[in-house]
Amino acid sequence: MQNNHPTDIIVPVSSTSLSTTRLNHYTAQDEQGVHLRDYWRILIKRKWWFIGVFLSVVVVTLLVTLLMSPIYMVTVQLQILQDNPSALLGGSASDPLGALSGSDELDRFYETQYGILQSRSLAYALMDTLNLKEHPFYKQFEKDNPGDPPDVIRQKYADDLLLHLTVEPVKNSFLVNVSFKSTDKALAQKLPEAVQREYLKLSMSTRQQSYTMIRDWLDSELTRLGKKLEYSERSVYEDGQKTDFLSLEDGQFNVIIQKYIEVSRGLTAAQGDKAVKEALYRQIAEKGVDAPAITSHPLISSLRQQWIELQSQVSGSGKIFGNNYPDQQGLAARMKEVREHLDLEIKRIQTSVKADYEAASRAEQLLQKEYNEQKTKVIDLQNGLVQHHILTRDLQANQTLYEGLLARMKDASVASTMVSTNVSVINGAEVPYKPWLPKPLLFIVLSVIIGALGGAGTAFFVEYLDSSIKGTDELEKICHIPVLGVVPLADSKELESQGNHVDLITHNKPMSLVSEAVFHVRTALMLSASDAPPRVIVVTSANPSEGKSFISANIAVAMTGNERKCLIMDCDLRKPRLHRVFEQSNKRGLTNYLTGNASLEEVIRPTVVPNLYFIPAGPTPPNPSELFSSAAFKTLLDQLREDYHHIILDSPPVIGFADARSLASNADGVVFVFKHHSTTVDAGRLAVQLIAQNNCRILGGVLSMARRDLMGYGAYYGYYKTYHKAYKGYGESSKTDETEED
Repeated sequence: MQNNHPTDIIVPVSSTSLSTTRLNHYTAQDEQGVHLRDYWRILIKRKWWFIGVFLSVVVVTLLVTLLMSPIYMVTVQLQILQDNPSALLGGSASDPLGALSGSDELDRFYETQYGILQSRSLAYALMDTLNLKEHPFYKQFEKDNPGDPPDVIRQKYADDLLLHLTVEPVKNSFLVNVSFKSTDKALAQKLPEAVQREYLKLSMSTRQQSYTMIRDWLDSELTRLGKKLEYSERSVYEDGQKTDFLSLEDGQFNVIIQKYIEVSRGLTAAQGDKAVKEALYRQIAEKGVDAPAITSHPLISSLRQQWIELQSQVSGSGKIFGNNYPDQQGLAARMKEVREHLDLEIKRIQTSVKADYEAASRAEQLLQKEYNEQKTKVIDLQNGLVQHHILTRDLQANQTLYEGLLARMKDASVASTMVSTNVSVINGAEVPYKPWLPKPLLFIVLSVIIGALGGAGTAFFVEYLDSSIKGTDELEKICHIPVLGVVPLADSKELESQGNHVDLITHNKPMSLVSEAVFHVRTALMLSASDAPPRVIVVTSANPSEGKSFISANIAVAMTGNERKCLIMDCDLRKPRLHRVFEQSNKRGLTNYLTGNASLEEVIRPTVVPNLYFIPAGPTPPNPSELFSSAAFKTLLDQLREDYHHIILDSPPVIGFADARSLASNADGVVFVFKHHSTTVDAGRLAVQLIAQNNCRILGGVLSMARRDLMGYGAYYGYYKTYHKAYKGYGESSKTDETEED
């Protein structure tokens, strides 16, 4: 039988071209990467997961929307300003009293207010104000918790109220939205109103407590500072009395300081006077009568003038009258008298200057002594004055703080009688005209979105968890072997209802989709070598129950086309199955021949398929692997090669048994069967590695029992199935016509 239908698998031509084709295919795969169509294929393949999750979400949402009790929500908007009682009392930002009223950080203050709005104390106040103990919800709490004491039920109900109470600050403002949700429309309105009232009361009560605390603290501080101020005043007064420091007040000078100043001035004057007189004394001592102090003296100048005049008269008259002249003698006596008077005055001046110098020196010494004594007293005074100033500053500081606290005490007393609140209501509670929940349109839209996302996520997650081989691309990429074909899952019920055996579908229904897929595999095998098609082919799988015997039988049927003789041998000596496929006895078979208990003619049997012969497995031997490694088995294959065009060996699974590896070493090639969405990636890779270790030729792999809905590219199979149905009727009608002609 000839088949020329197109295929979507890789058809190897030769070993060299096979490697090149495979390499190019993998390279092209790596370069393509992942595309949107790959995700779409996953969604199509896992569509039931997607549809199931999607419908579940939508249906649950619809049920919740229909069965859900209406929930009403009412919102109250409050304005909360930062609480700072010290500012109302005249304090500043840097005032230490501000720390008594709360934190200076604005964020911490508002977090505190939000906590108060969601506190149990506020919930208890709401319960008492609205008398919620008589509300049906509270009664239901008592019924649901019959063993709990009243206090516990009260706590649970308060927690439930707070659970439905939300506080949301408005960004970049001092506004806060307080909302309450309830299925009771009246309660949904009343409770936010009660929240704003109770919070205002609590705020005023808190501020009143703050004023009381500040007033008590100020009172205790005033008492303490009063005693400290009194002690400071006494200390300053007692210290001032000891050293006359009290006279320093109001800018007055102390007696010691005044005397020190006066002595200092006298000493300075005495030192200057002494310097002048000392200079005059030394001048006279050095120059004598020629000193300027003497020569410039008026009396000395007058006497010297008189003496000079008399000397001139005596000299002149002596030359004229002689020394014995009476007037001459009188002038000489007068000149002598003037001279003596002059010498006497000079001596007197010298003595007076010396006496003045000595007196000035003694005065300086006395004043210097007095100055040193006064200086010592001033130093002692200053040493004592340091301590006095310390006491004075302490007194002033205590007095200033006392006066400040006294003023604050008065302000606190006045402010406590006029307590204001830092909370104001911007938007009050309004009657809800429609429920807050449910919102059917929104719920449906969200359910569609969430269902779609959840379904897609579930589909991708299931795909991720599935470690089986899912398609031809994955098979080639993981096992590094070409794909000979994809055999879809056969409809066994339809074939059995028509009286046909499903395992021989290629013979019973050659125009079926499965048969066409087997012919694709046959074509690929025939073109797998450049010199000649492989004659001895081992068909194996990684694990049991992967369709290995089904593929073996149908490949054997397909190989009988064009009057070619084919033999299929059941080499699965551990669990033979082909004898049931061909409805033959398994009492005598391959094991009997290999052990010498039967001839070849006795074990070879014809089948219902023309040109197809069958050798059953025979009784199960204790050592199947040794039989396939024996010389008798090799001789059997050599003999069969002369009589048959193709020999198909149905082998046991590779993993766990060595039979397939022994068979592969005697065959022309190995065909692997992988069950679609069943054979795991690790099992497939291991099976190929085990066969490749023996340097056996691997012809390729066949993806068996492929389900169209799980292939990931079902569009091709949809087209092929339509194409096949269109020509199926034509083939059957042609066959009928030929029969009638015969």
